Amino acid sequence: MSESISEKEAGHGIATLAGDIESWENSFRIAIDTIPGLAWFGSAEGPVEFLNRQWCDYTGVSLGQALGWGWTATIHPDDFPDLEAQWRESLARGAAGELEARVRRFDGEYRWFLFRYAPLVDEAGRVLKWYGCNIDIESRKRAERALLASEQLARGQVSALKSALEALAVEPDPNQLVAHILRTLTEQFGAHSASVWRRGLVDDTVSIDFVFENNRVIPKSDPRFAGLDLNLPMEDIWPWPEVFRSGEPSVIEDIRTVPPFPLRDRLLPLGIVTVLLVPMMVAGRLEGAIGLRFKRQRAFEREQVELAQALTNQVMLMIRLAELSAQGRDAAIVGERNRIARDIHDTLAQGFTGVIVQLEAAEDASRRGLGYEAEQHVIAARNLARESLSEARRSVQALRPQSLEKKGFTHALQTLFASMTEGIDLDVAFTVRGQPLSLPPAWEENLFRISQEVLTNTIRHARASHMVATVAFSDAGVRLDFADDGQGFEPAAKSEGFGLLGIRERIEVMGGEMTVESSGGRGAKISISLPRSAADALGSR
Repeated sequence: MSESISEKEAGHGIATLAGDIESWENSFRIAIDTIPGLAWFGSAEGPVEFLNRQWCDYTGVSLGQALGWGWTATIHPDDFPDLEAQWRESLARGAAGELEARVRRFDGEYRWFLFRYAPLVDEAGRVLKWYGCNIDIESRKRAERALLASEQLARGQVSALKSALEALAVEPDPNQLVAHILRTLTEQFGAHSASVWRRGLVDDTVSIDFVFENNRVIPKSDPRFAGLDLNLPMEDIWPWPEVFRSGEPSVIEDIRTVPPFPLRDRLLPLGIVTVLLVPMMVAGRLEGAIGLRFKRQRAFEREQVELAQALTNQVMLMIRLAELSAQGRDAAIVGERNRIARDIHDTLAQGFTGVIVQLEAAEDASRRGLGYEAEQHVIAARNLARESLSEARRSVQALRPQSLEKKGFTHALQTLFASMTEGIDLDVAFTVRGQPLSLPPAWEENLFRISQEVLTNTIRHARASHMVATVAFSDAGVRLDFADDGQGFEPAAKSEGFGLLGIRERIEVMGGEMTVESSGGRGAKISISLPRSAADALGSR
């Protein structure tokens, strides 16, 4: 009886244990199915024996399809070779590990996952099972890609800027700087070539300015552009309206498949497929665009477009520098032409005035039978002619007047007045007041030429018998006063010749002021004042 009870109790105990195991398995499966991750386990040899519901729901693959090696169909083809190699190495070593790969979601999108796995071993160290969990790391990967792209953008910008600064330091020709930056731009992106388009100043047109091909700038005047219409109306030409109206970069992914546009027939023989159009901005205004051309189809990340925009801005900067340099050269040519004209007036023209005056005096003396006086006037004329020729030569070489170099400012003025009035009926009283200041060399030359011009005008036009010239130095600056007793003139009515214009230009350069007082029959007075602060500022440069 007791034995039967024992057997019954034993059977009940076994049934209870089986129920407990089944309950534990159900609880385990529920736990595995609900944990936030893709969980799985497999045999010691590697084939998967179980994947949780999260894995099946995420991939859209049933458990039956995924068991064994079926799960590998969800791995991105580019990632599978490395994953397989690492997984087989772990199987051979029997060691835990982790790897990264993209897993295909049920909707076809691939996302990055971190695979972590570890073996279950017995007391002898033999692998019994493999357990693992896959964790979605797509957000981390995107952050890493964004950080890497930002670093590449920063490195690219720094590299390009450094290259541009190095070129600026050694390259005197701004046009070569444009070529240098375009070379950097094409090399950074592996582009075949680049085209530079500029927007019309008065109408909505866009025209090609030049291209960068074969490592050099080719202007639009080159014969290879002959017969091509390089001026395109923006509203009619695709795809210009987008980049020129929005000011945003745009991409023609394949010029072979888009509606035809002008110049495409020139690009196709070059093998061009993709064109990245990047706007060029100056002070917030859209000035043009650069077309980066590629011989294979390309797509661009946001950071790549930003780098292209940064380099394009440098190209625009160099183009503007080249334009300003050309304008500066033109202005310099005009300025040098004016300087030469002014100096010719101040040397040859005024020297000839003195020569003529002396020759006229010689003629008059000769008529009156005054042979010695006539000879002296001829000698004075000859000396003036030689001095004027010498000064003209120095002017061409942009040198200071010789008298200033040898005698100093005030002594040079005294010599000037004496030599120009020798033997003529004009008495000049020259006075220096105050302690002479040390003036900038340019000021001394300007004041010397101004004094020369005023004296020449007095000799030629005033019919004066007496002239007073005063140079006054003070803490406030320097002042020149010229007064004569000649016939005078009406400053408002008289047409100013180059002489008075030249005087005003010189005074304006020095930051000074000039006043003219004159009227018919009452002589003339010219006063020029130059502030010491302007001289000090010039000397501190």
